[in-house]
Amino acid sequence: MNEGELIQCMRTDPERGYRVLLDQYTGVLLRMIRKFMRDPDEVMEVYTGICERFRAQDYQALRRFQPDGKLVPWLSVVVANACRDQFRKNRAVSMPRSVLDQLEERERLVFRYYYQERYTFQEIVYLIRTRHALACTASDVLEAVGRITSLLSAKKKWHLLAALNANTPALSLEELKAVGREPGEPSPFQDAAVDDRASQLQAAVQGLPAEDRALVLLRFEQGMTADQIARVMAFDNRKQVYTRLRTVLNRLRRQLGEEGR
Repeated sequence: MNEGELIQCMRTDPERGYRVLLDQYTGVLLRMIRKFMRDPDEVMEVYTGICERFRAQDYQALRRFQPDGKLVPWLSVVVANACRDQFRKNRAVSMPRSVLDQLEERERLVFRYYYQERYTFQEIVYLIRTRHALACTASDVLEAVGRITSLLSAKKKWHLLAALNANTPALSLEELKAVGREPGEPSPFQDAAVDDRASQLQAAVQGLPAEDRALVLLRFEQGMTADQIARVMAFDNRKQVYTRLRTVLNRLRRQLGEEGR
């Protein structure tokens, strides 16, 4: 599909336009992002964030694209804005007030120095002792980080969970077979809407290696096909995507099954 046809499709059939846009311009987007971001995890985070923007509010960004515009300059602006947002996120990690109110003074300081200003444990111990005249050891910092993490995991929403609980794209028969499931078999994420299972799933997915986490996100959140994922993540072919995805899903099933006992 040429650029003019794609632009028209984005306005008249944005869901299809979105799929074609990713299919034809993912390589362009990733090259643009890599000009700003060096960390592979952050590249993927920015990329998936852009995908979310395209899909937001029934593909509003695509439907509003002006027919006389050019795609690549527009994409460059989208990428620049997304990378700017990522830089801001890196500089200041936010915390829900409902969580912050549960923290003691030393724990709030740990959050500030560890999550926002990225100090080491030993540096945090020194800062809390000297700047704030509070008793503090490395063990205190470790305990505070663990408590903060546990509170955040129960409060914050991870976008994959929202997709799994709502508009999860259905797997084709070919994909079902490729990942080791039979038609009609319940999804391993089917009961993720239940709070405790959602929390378990969130923790399990977040604990995956970065590449496996991105694979799950692209398939279940962004609805990409195996061919598209192969191009984005530099797999040799779709078979490798299926094999890796099957392995990751089985690992999640086992982990969730063990935690549910």
